[in-house]
Order: sequence, then structure tokens, then C-alpha cells
Amino acid sequence: MNALNSRTALAACVLLLPMLASAAEPGDALCKADEEVVFNCFTGKKTASLCASPTEAALTALTYRYGASGTVENEFAATPENGRFFSGTVSPVAPRAWVSQVWFDRGNFRYLMTECVGGDCPFHAGLAVIKGEKIAMNASCKRPPGVRLPAFSRELVKFGSKPDDSMSSTSLLRIEAVDNLVYELYKSADK
Repeated sequence: MNALNSRTALAACVLLLPMLASAAEPGDALCKADEEVVFNCFTGKKTASLCASPTEAALTALTYRYGASGTVENEFAATPENGRFFSGTVSPVAPRAWVSQVWFDRGNFRYLMTECVGGDCPFHAGLAVIKGEKIAMNASCKRPPGVRLPAFSRELVKFGSKPDDSMSSTSLLRIEAVDNLVYELYKSADK
């Protein structure tokens, strides 16, 4: 190999190395190294992660990230300083099944993460975007090889069978009694 080809090959390796090192596998959480994954959903193309920044005293941030292969397309962070927060609720959807929900609002859009618990769940978990009273996007979570299905961390929130029986461990996630079109979401998602 001559000197020019050797330098070209070396330059190509130097440019590609950071991209290879940061390449994410499908379904990998979009949380940073110092954050804990409290929910993660891979839809087959994109991933949504809910990440917590814990300290010994309390959570300092709760952050939602959505994107593909490590590229964040949508991010929402709730901190005590910025006054933002997430909301959560739980609703029955079928005999012996209920859906836990965590969401945030941005403008006219509601970004919703769901998890169905019980024997009669049409699918385990999903992501949805609601605009007004219409579902703009609804997808069920897939399970890439070696990745467990999502579940809301019990350290973040303990959902009961109704909102009054549920408890958040942080002021960054408030429990509310809201429907969020849950029956339509769990009827029409791409299973």
C-alpha cells in the first residue's frame, strides 16, 4: 500500500470510529450513562425512553427521549427548576386488565407511554400521540432479542388499579384521573 492510500485508509478509520462506537442497537434506551431507565419502548423503527436522573435526596430530572439509533428527535425534560412535570394515571380496559399511562403535553399534542397489566391485554405496552380528541399516532412496543418488554419502574411510580390507589415517588410525575382515549388506543394499535 502506498503512502497516499495508507493515509486515506487511516483517515477513513479515524472518521468512522466515533460512529461505530456510538452506534445503538434497535431498542437500546436513549438514556444517558448517569440516568436510570424507567420505561423503554421499541416500536420496530423508533425508541422512546423515559429516563430518571436520581440523587440520594430525590430525582433531579425526568426526561423523555424519542428517536432512532441514538438520534433524539423529540425530548421533554421535567425538573424542579423548569416547572414542567409528567402526568400519570391508570384505567381499566378489559376484564382483569388495566393500563398504566405516563404522558406530557406539548402544545396541542399529548405524548403518551402505556403499559397494560393483566390477563386480557391485547398488547403489553405502547406509545401514542393524541391531538385534541384524535389519535395522531399509536404503536405497540416490540421486543428486540435480549430486551425485556417495558414496564414503568416501581421506584418511579406504583400504579394501583385506579388513580386513587397509585402513588408517584416524585413531584415530577403527578397522578391524575384522565381517560386519554385508552379504550381506542388499546383497540386500534398496530399489534
